[in-house]
Amino acid sequence: MTDTKAGQRVGEVTVSHSQRIEAQCYELHHAPPLGALLRVGSPPVYAVVREIWHEPLDPSRPLAPRGMSLESEDEIYAANPQLSAMLTTRFAGTVVGYRAGLTVQFGLPAQPPNLHSFVFTCDPDETTAFANDLGWLRLFLADGSPAGDSALAGFLRQSAAEMIDRPAFLLRAGRTLATELSRDPQRLQAILREMTP
Repeated sequence: MTDTKAGQRVGEVTVSHSQRIEAQCYELHHAPPLGALLRVGSPPVYAVVREIWHEPLDPSRPLAPRGMSLESEDEIYAANPQLSAMLTTRFAGTVVGYRAGLTVQFGLPAQPPNLHSFVFTCDPDETTAFANDLGWLRLFLADGSPAGDSALAGFLRQSAAEMIDRPAFLLRAGRTLATELSRDPQRLQAILREMTP
């Protein structure tokens, strides 16, 4: 379930690196969507959600099926209210920029966000302003994983939905991708297919 609202605080940083963050959600199954732009800590660092997972809080207690005689997943949680306290949702983000004074810089900050920094989803205006300048794209492409490429396509698709001139933004993003991935046409085609379904 990904019904988080733009601008909402969704969790806290539990692992922090120069290039990526991991965070734990406040609510089970309420992660920001793949490709969402995040604002992390203060001064803000920007990251794009590249992976989401659900797991037990205590890895030494593996899950067992509980719904054999039930009709829906909701019934499992209703019959086992302790599950919400035993399970968690986490997500990882690729760092793509940071705020320096009043301007956003594309690249890695001098220090990663602090542990327990608050993580917010960005509202449409903030996402549009960030996405309009494609200077962050090279940093994100350095990831090189299929999951990272899907997250990138998701971010471009979500950003395009907020743009006044959606086709012009997608064309500009496609041209920038073509330049950056000129030596990897298969990867380029895969990203283009995902960003314009």
